[in-house]
Amino acid sequence: MNAPERIDPKTAQETAQSPVDSNGESKLAEALMMTDDEYYPHILPKNIRPSIWRFKAMQPKIDMLIADPLKRADRRFLSLVNGDTPKDNPGALPGIFLGIQAFKPGEHILPHRHNSFAIYHIMQGTGYSIVEGERINWERGDTFVCPAWAMHEHINDGTELAIQYVVQDMVGRAYERNLMWEEPVGHFGHMVKGGFRPHNPELSD
Repeated sequence: MNAPERIDPKTAQETAQSPVDSNGESKLAEALMMTDDEYYPHILPKNIRPSIWRFKAMQPKIDMLIADPLKRADRRFLSLVNGDTPKDNPGALPGIFLGIQAFKPGEHILPHRHNSFAIYHIMQGTGYSIVEGERINWERGDTFVCPAWAMHEHINDGTELAIQYVVQDMVGRAYERNLMWEEPVGHFGHMVKGGFRPHNPELSD
């Protein structure tokens, strides 16, 4: 009986046929093989330095955002991004979204949901939110949470601009390509193939 053939993995990788797209480029990513000494340096995270966003610097941008009309579940978000986070995973910290949301008196951010959680701290204004059918009244200084995939909406029933400080794990979900949205109600989207963005003005009510 013949001895089993020994296959050089490097040679096998080089000779394997790989499907190509219409541009002649491989549809498969390069299949690398690394020893422990080669692999672990690649997964060590880059050092992320502290960062601070001054509200005085935010104010002109918030003023510019609120000049735009609010559409359905659209939000006026000012995203706060730490310049040390990776370009393909931008956030206040890796995996963490931090943003300022503003909406005018009488405005209603319509029902929507996503599989990222949301923590809201009220910086200014009064109003209420409905989370899974439960009404949550809020005013300046209050904090409330919205669990992942909970249907929610926000209403400013006060007399001044409402400003919410929002923390989400949206960036981590997007990086893992499993971020999902329902917005507006009945319109689902996900990040598996990319290209989806929430509050798309091309979608009808």
